[in-house]
Amino acid sequence: MTFTDADPLPGSELAAFVAAIESGTVQGAADALALTQSAATKRIQRLESRGGGPLLTRGHSGVEPTDLGKRLYPLAKQALAALSEAGAALTAAGETRELRLSSSFTVGEFLLPGWMASFRTQLPGVHGELEVVNSALVVHAVREGESEIGFVEGLDPLEGLEVLTLAHDRLVVVIAADHRWARRRAIAPAELVGEPYLTREKLSGTRAVAESALAAAGISLAPALSVASLQSLKRAIAAGGFAIISELSVEAEQRAGTLAAVPIQGLDLSRALQAVRRARGPHAAPAAAFWRWLERLAILPSPL
Repeated sequence: MTFTDADPLPGSELAAFVAAIESGTVQGAADALALTQSAATKRIQRLESRGGGPLLTRGHSGVEPTDLGKRLYPLAKQALAALSEAGAALTAAGETRELRLSSSFTVGEFLLPGWMASFRTQLPGVHGELEVVNSALVVHAVREGESEIGFVEGLDPLEGLEVLTLAHDRLVVVIAADHRWARRRAIAPAELVGEPYLTREKLSGTRAVAESALAAAGISLAPALSVASLQSLKRAIAAGGFAIISELSVEAEQRAGTLAAVPIQGLDLSRALQAVRRARGPHAAPAAAFWRWLERLAILPSPL
C-alpha cells in the first residue's frame, strides 16, 4: 500500500477511520470523536483521497473495510497508539512537580514537616514550596490560587473550600517555668487580667480562638506585646508574662523545663487543625496526590 502524499497522515483522519470500523457506522465514529457526521465523513474522505481508493464500503447496515481498509486498519491502530503514548509523555514532562502549600504556624512548624517527609516516600521528586503565615492569609492564598493546599487553625470562614480535619489541638496558658502559675492545675480566666499578656499578631488564628473564648467569659485582655513569630513569642514568655498558645507548640520547652503550660479553667480552647483547598479544580497532580494522602489522616471534628 502506497500513499501518494509525502506528508504524514493526520491522526484525526486515522482516528475517524478506525472509529468508523470499530463502531460499524460513520455516525458512531462521529459520536466517539464528538464530531458531526459530516465532519467525520470528510476526514475519512480525505484519507481515502490520499490512498487512491475507498477504505470503506457503505451500506444500509453501516460500513465495512475494503481490502485497502483492512490493510490500513492495524497500521492505523498502531499509529494512534504511538501518538497517544507520545502525548502522555509530553503531558508527564510538562506536569509541574511543585506542590505549593500555605500553612498556619502550628501545623506548618510542628506537624507538616513530618507529613511531607512521609508523603515524599510515596511520590519522590515532588518539590514542596511552603509558606508559613497566619490562618487568614492561608485562606486568602488558597482562594486566590496562590497555594494549592492550605492548613488552618483559626475561626476564618471556609465557605466554598473543601475541608479535611486532620488533628485537634488545645490552647493553654504558657508561662516561664519559674512563674508563680507554673505548678497550678488550672487558671481562672479572671486571674489573667493584670498580668502582661503576650500574643501573636491580630490576624493569627491562635489569637482569634483564644480571644473569642475569653470574650465569651467576659474577659478582655490588652496585649503588652504582639509578635508575628512564634519563636520570638516563646522567648518573650521566658522573660515574664503569659501567652495563650498551642500546647503542641511548647512540648519541647516543657520537656526541657524552660516553659510550663496550664489550662484555663472552664474554657473550651480546643480547636481543629484543618487542610483546605478550592472545592472546584482543576488540581495539579502532586496536589491531588497529597490531598488523597491527607484524606487517610482525616478525622471527624470533635473536642479534645
